[in-house]
Amino acid sequence: MLLKTRNKNVQENERELPIPTQLVSNGEYWPVPQTRHQRKIEDLTLGMADERARKLGMSRRSFLRSAAGTATALMALNIANGCGSDDEGGFMVDDCATRDPDAARDLFQADYFIVDVQTHHADLDGPVGSVPALGDFYRNFRICYPGMDLPDCTRGELSELSRMNYIKEVLVDSETAVAMMSGLPAPAATLELIGNDAMAATRDFGNELGASQRMLTQAMLTPNLQEADTRTTIADMEYLVNVLGIRALKTYTGAGHRGTDPATAIWGSTRPWWLDDEEVAYPMYEEALRLGINIVNTHKGLRLGVFDAEHIMPRDVPKAALDWPDINFAIYHSAGEFLDDLVQIKRTLDTNPAFANNLYAELGAIFASNVISGDINQVGHLLGKLVNAFGTERILWGTDSIWYGTPQWQIDALKTFQMPQRLRDEFGYPDITPDIKARIFGLNAADLYQLDADEIRCTIADDPIALVKAEYGSERHRSLLTYGPKTRRDFIQMNYSGKGPHV
Repeated sequence: MLLKTRNKNVQENERELPIPTQLVSNGEYWPVPQTRHQRKIEDLTLGMADERARKLGMSRRSFLRSAAGTATALMALNIANGCGSDDEGGFMVDDCATRDPDAARDLFQADYFIVDVQTHHADLDGPVGSVPALGDFYRNFRICYPGMDLPDCTRGELSELSRMNYIKEVLVDSETAVAMMSGLPAPAATLELIGNDAMAATRDFGNELGASQRMLTQAMLTPNLQEADTRTTIADMEYLVNVLGIRALKTYTGAGHRGTDPATAIWGSTRPWWLDDEEVAYPMYEEALRLGINIVNTHKGLRLGVFDAEHIMPRDVPKAALDWPDINFAIYHSAGEFLDDLVQIKRTLDTNPAFANNLYAELGAIFASNVISGDINQVGHLLGKLVNAFGTERILWGTDSIWYGTPQWQIDALKTFQMPQRLRDEFGYPDITPDIKARIFGLNAADLYQLDADEIRCTIADDPIALVKAEYGSERHRSLLTYGPKTRRDFIQMNYSGKGPHV
């Protein structure tokens, strides 16, 4: 059986690409099957890579791991969308960059200060590594392949979701300067992917390894839980701030059970909540401000999984933002499928003289999924709507990695993206200039979290993580892996078969 699994892995490994061509799930929503358009892009990328790799005397996998491989994947996206020139927009890569690794490295060399406010990994020293049911759930998040830079890698090896692989994928194999740890809510410690203490430990480890401020952490907060052993209740906030040193709160209003959805039954009698719930949420804000925390990050959208369908809508945002002007509310995933609702909410708030402009949109998962969709227009609509509604200073960079593998491919995609002229003409979208990209990539988060970008950039230039990168030489050593179920069947098995925590 193991041999059969490895053969299957090798076959699938041959189709791993610098830019994924199929959505993966992080356990919060259904994975979407690969479309014909995505398969066309995949086949086109592989065909172009074969031809270019042969001429360079490289294996296809080595070529795809190079900067030229990334440029080839982006060009395939352009070709499939009829883009690629200044007027057509898309990803600004030229044929030379797809054939010459040096030219490709020059193409991607734009130097941005990058702060990723949404990253994940599993705590293998916690329940995931010790509780069989929870381990089985997250074990299926990845099909790994022989030849990975991990010891004894077999199908479903939990080490892929480990702290060390996270450090490699996020800090070593990408240009991310500072990463924010994030987690998932759970009603009991025995069901946690990673707890607040473990997230703080990863932050400390990353900062010690880098000998600089490489990482921050936010605290998972479930104000709808009155008592829990998760250290995520309002009563735990003083510990989270004064002992763990968290910089923000992460909340999930859809985390709860209303008695009609078996996927949320693990929450028992705990009900989902709203950001403007004066009995549940407002005491949390009051305690946060007392403790010096003024950032509340909230998951919205991306429902089709384990959260209550109604409570992930952003309709609770306006009252909360107006009632608590000293709290900065960052809506993670830019509200996902409710993006247009969030955009309209921001526009309406802008007309209210009491609005303190304390609302942010975050790009985790939604930017990645729009690129992976293979539709450049979707990428343009996402960025155009957000910039027009939120301006250039209220959009935060997040990647939802480690689930999407190294965030470098997302960084490369935004670096090279140019708004198609037809979208600018029809919808009034701005071009996404280098200055706008710099704000999105990290300067907005630096302002929000009070980070000294210049000081950090100076420090990390020669820190131990930078030295590891230097040992790589001029070429990339990316794994080309993503982490997360790719099929609805796998997701259902994990959530409803009795093998995972969401039963």
